[in-house]
Amino acid sequence: MMMHYTIFVKIAKYMKMNKITKLLLVIALELPFVAFAQEKTHYGVYLGGNINWMNIDKSLYYDDSEPFTQMHSIAGDTTYSVSYLTVNGAEVRPNGNFVIGGLFEYQIDDLLSLQFELLFNQQGYKLKGTVDQPNISDSGSTTYDYTANTKMSSISTAVMVKINALKNMLSVDLGVQPSFCFKMIKESERGISHKSIIYDSNNEFNPLNISLLGGLTGYLGDNFFVTARYCFGLTDLIKGKKPFLLAEEDATTPIVKYNYSEAKSTTNSIMLSIGYRFK
Repeated sequence: MMMHYTIFVKIAKYMKMNKITKLLLVIALELPFVAFAQEKTHYGVYLGGNINWMNIDKSLYYDDSEPFTQMHSIAGDTTYSVSYLTVNGAEVRPNGNFVIGGLFEYQIDDLLSLQFELLFNQQGYKLKGTVDQPNISDSGSTTYDYTANTKMSSISTAVMVKINALKNMLSVDLGVQPSFCFKMIKESERGISHKSIIYDSNNEFNPLNISLLGGLTGYLGDNFFVTARYCFGLTDLIKGKKPFLLAEEDATTPIVKYNYSEAKSTTNSIMLSIGYRFK
């Protein structure tokens, strides 16, 4: 557009026009280019939900709502072991959350478009099983039902190539989605006990997640659209914690220390949304 403006100004100068005539000429000649550029760009907003599930290493099947501390007496010496209790028969289930976002689309030609998005979304999982808690008074244990619901709140961007088909009624969307997770919270229940845990970024989860995405967008008239999208996560999100056995000299101060493992925990999701696009 700037190049057109420069050329028109030079033409006006060459024809020795006054300032008002020059301005009117530039506006008149530039309007078709402005209109053409506006026809190629679209803005929009959308709202929907996603169903996501996590592929979690079994070493992450534990109840970290409260550390279990047990005293040991061997030959008159007292030591403590601090550990998290294992979840037995654990089942990992999908988790549903909402999605809201905005988009900017630039149409390269009748076939291809580039689309950029900024959205808020959540990932996570549900874990269900049982926990055997050792009794303090004897060598037996008590079994409790255990459930956990984990949510990771993220701000994401998406960069996609849209292949337009069926006379602009349908597009095939392919791209990448970097996400920044700013909060991870876990709601857990063991028997009648309820606990909410907020995890620390970098220490207990990776804040940056990269996903590949693919999907379809159907256009309902000129403005409304519906999107179905699949996201395949590439990043290991959760850092596993392993129980730490206290050294004998620390026996009088039973505390929990974390040893982070390489347990894998990638996430996949399906997103369905409806939106409005401004022409």
